[in-house]
Amino acid sequence: MNVGGGEPEKILELPYAVSNPRWLPDGTVIIVATTVIPELAGSLGKADLAAMKKEIKRRKDSKITARVTENRQYRYFDHYLTDNLASRLLRVEVGTHAVRDLTPKSTQLFSSSGEVDYDISPDGTGIALVMNSTPPPYREENNADIYLVPTDGSGARRNLTAENKGTDSAPVFAPDGKSLVYAHTRTTIHNGESDKLWRHDFATGKNTPVTETLDCALSGAKFAPDGRTLWVTAEQRGHVPVFRLNADGSGFAAVFSEGTSSALDVGRAGVVFLNDTTSRPNELFYLDAATGAVRQLTHVNDAFMAQIDLGRVEEYTFPGANNETIHGWLVYPPGYDANKRYPLVELMHGGPHTMNRDSWSYRWNTQCFAAPGYMVTWVNRHGSTGFGEKFAMSIINQWGDMPFEDIMKSADYLLKRFPNLDPERTAAAGASYGGYMAAWVLGHTDRFKAIIDHAGVNDSYAQYATDVPHGFPQVMGGTPWGDVAGLQKENPMFYARNFKTPTLILHGEIDYRVPYGNGLVLYGVLQAMGVPSRLVVFPDENHWVLHPQNAIYWHWEMQNWLSRYIGGKPVLEKPVFDAEAK
Repeated sequence: MNVGGGEPEKILELPYAVSNPRWLPDGTVIIVATTVIPELAGSLGKADLAAMKKEIKRRKDSKITARVTENRQYRYFDHYLTDNLASRLLRVEVGTHAVRDLTPKSTQLFSSSGEVDYDISPDGTGIALVMNSTPPPYREENNADIYLVPTDGSGARRNLTAENKGTDSAPVFAPDGKSLVYAHTRTTIHNGESDKLWRHDFATGKNTPVTETLDCALSGAKFAPDGRTLWVTAEQRGHVPVFRLNADGSGFAAVFSEGTSSALDVGRAGVVFLNDTTSRPNELFYLDAATGAVRQLTHVNDAFMAQIDLGRVEEYTFPGANNETIHGWLVYPPGYDANKRYPLVELMHGGPHTMNRDSWSYRWNTQCFAAPGYMVTWVNRHGSTGFGEKFAMSIINQWGDMPFEDIMKSADYLLKRFPNLDPERTAAAGASYGGYMAAWVLGHTDRFKAIIDHAGVNDSYAQYATDVPHGFPQVMGGTPWGDVAGLQKENPMFYARNFKTPTLILHGEIDYRVPYGNGLVLYGVLQAMGVPSRLVVFPDENHWVLHPQNAIYWHWEMQNWLSRYIGGKPVLEKPVFDAEAK
């Protein structure tokens, strides 16, 4: 569409959706990604596209619904990977609508998630494209490498990071086109290792570290136009600041540290980025590169947020496992009165290698949890990112031990600090790995009066059905065929004899990250033991609860469970939606 207005012109339509459009520098060509059935793609001519459309319809209309595989990885998050699809990157001429396939040799998805990650060289002749270099049947971990793909349509490609068996991603060309920087890890498994910035030099073909000495995980790297400065974000002790560093990795310093910053876009004068906090959704901000001054550009949410009573938010620290300093966030109920008694809700974050940050959330929102009149906390326990790689990797083969100690000591610290917190009205809640911790807490203490377990990794055996099976044996303490004792030691279900606390279990049926059998197993055991328990299953939700009506009901179920066992007044009546509800 012309920037001056007018009707948009359709320049491309394919059997599968297009995504990730980017202009070549001369403004005459757009690069896009799509999906194809590789044996029918051909040259993507009219006959090829017609054949693909016909096959797509046949698959959709078929009365056979079986999913068949011999691959180790066969589904991702909420969909199967058994349809024999491949990713392709295309060159589309805006004037003639001509299409050329830049990756005709691709016979599999660039990544199991279906996401496409690439950058275009400043002169428009090359593309740095992230592709999985592990072939089917994916017995080994998926190894993301960066390939150089020419834009001339020759179909050639060259692996720039073949020597690294870990993950290489997020390539960004330097303004002079002589090098690119990218995110690098030594392994492909999810074990708490920090992303480091590396550089590929096109003249020598060598890959060298840029930020190896920095003990933090950098993301969103962007060059300043002069090529001498990099702008990045990184987790840092509960916040995600904007950092500046020299292109050689020196001079690393935070420039803006409030809340959580993301989606950097760098121009000649400065940086535009998104920023949110626990008490405010995302808005656009501008950072002046010369002075470091920051100003808010948009106020989209101001009027809406002004209608809502929010609780005070503060950080705190306390001595946790191994007497190490543990960081936590505390959210007070709206209208907090130190002379009143309050319940305490201990939230436990997932990951396990993520960080509780000063950030707004549309799912696990601490302000929503505090609204009925609860003091709400969640801590960056051992295994959290943002506190150094050693701290993040400290829970390998011991998922339950130190995080549990941190959570218990957090409750002890807050109950001592706030005499008006009622020790007889405490609850714990978590999702994913936080759900693992909910089940672990269930088997190791009865101090809490209620537990909420959403999409929890409750059973170490059931979790072998996860969509990302690689690395699970390395981080969980053992395997069903090897060190069974080690696996059982860290298996929440192994401690079922101790289950006493009333527990709410929520799960999505199309959750392939933590298959919902995890929830059914825990619920079945609790019911058989006579422990008060409630099961909420969403047939059409994945690892997250995303449909608006389901999300409202999900919040109501949790607030209702807490209200039943620790008091407080739910802020919602039980939601009922008719067929016309939006």
